[in-house]
Amino acid sequence: MTENLRLPWAELPPATARDADAPVPGNRRAAGRRGRRPLSAWPKPAGPAPWQYWHLLVYGPDAVMDTFGAEMAGPGLIPWSFDAERVEEDMFALAIGHDGPARGRAGLSVEGCRILARQFRAAAEARHARLTLRTDGDCPLDFHQLVPVPAHILALGATHPDARAWLHRHWGIAEAPRQVTYLPGRKAGRRLPRGHRAVVYGFFTRGGEPMPVVRRAEEHYPPLTFRLSERSLG
Repeated sequence: MTENLRLPWAELPPATARDADAPVPGNRRAAGRRGRRPLSAWPKPAGPAPWQYWHLLVYGPDAVMDTFGAEMAGPGLIPWSFDAERVEEDMFALAIGHDGPARGRAGLSVEGCRILARQFRAAAEARHARLTLRTDGDCPLDFHQLVPVPAHILALGATHPDARAWLHRHWGIAEAPRQVTYLPGRKAGRRLPRGHRAVVYGFFTRGGEPMPVVRRAEEHYPPLTFRLSERSLG
């Protein structure tokens, strides 16, 4: 039921342990109120994979570098299909849980769970609308431009096991990289011939290594050299 559920705040970094145990905003019942199981007592899902920071060095002839830069720029996101009604249904099922029809997971009534699901749907719709406006080339290294996700995979949704398997196979990661930036002033680490230049991109990923995308770039732009290196976050 909840396999396609994606939280509107899924783009945020993992919460700290203190934040994870905080009461839900708007819930007037104290988390530790007598007679109620504290929200923090519910089993927590496994935490997200840690973030990894990468540098991708690209160098080669100026003309090919110009072509690469123009073709790789994009919005920097995966255009997943969006079903607002399904999001609301999944959130309601998640809120009502397995405690029976009288009360949901957080002690909410059935009507309270429905209100929560509608509010969640509105937040998800707002997030989706915000993302679809990003159609320009703000991201200088858009993985979807180089290795497009097929329409039948996009229709599955971001959290579907088959969609994640496709991304792991073709991208090496299961979501678009974050905070992709061009790092000016970085060098290739060697003297380049006249008419050649180097560019370095920095970006974050988690849950894998984006080597499949780098290999595709090597096949598509044979005059260019690509060097991917993991960088310390310290």
